[in-house]
Amino acid sequence: MTGPLTNTQIDELEKEARELVKSKAGRSALAAALPIPLLDIGTDMKLMNEITGDIEDIFDITHDEVSKYTDDMKTRAAVMMSSAGGEFVARKTIGYAVNKLGKKNKKAEGRFGVVPLVTQGSTALISYFLMKKLGYDHIDKCVEYLKSKNIDSSVHES
Repeated sequence: MTGPLTNTQIDELEKEARELVKSKAGRSALAAALPIPLLDIGTDMKLMNEITGDIEDIFDITHDEVSKYTDDMKTRAAVMMSSAGGEFVARKTIGYAVNKLGKKNKKAEGRFGVVPLVTQGSTALISYFLMKKLGYDHIDKCVEYLKSKNIDSSVHES
């Protein structure tokens, strides 16, 4: 890192990083919506690695500098659990709801077409919001680190 940044500069970098995270979270949701086995998990792991690296590049800090403020293993575990767990939860809850509706309607022919579509959509939403949260958490850690450097270096905005 070249030197301490002003709070205004940090805020601008934070906005840029949040836009990046939203874009990558959208790609995660797209992968989750496609009915290809293991695509979601692989894509989420790749995107999380990209997100952390890109965020650190935006803030011009190294991973070692911010590592004391973040826990990589927890983040990676959360990505894996969200990908696998999100699909499981969506299948169980959506399947249950469609079965209840099917019993009322007595016509279950549409059930098999509706369940996968709704399940994939639910999985995509879960994937988007979780990836966004994980990215935002990393941004918060980077901002916290940079602002602590400002306090340590007695940098004040004029």
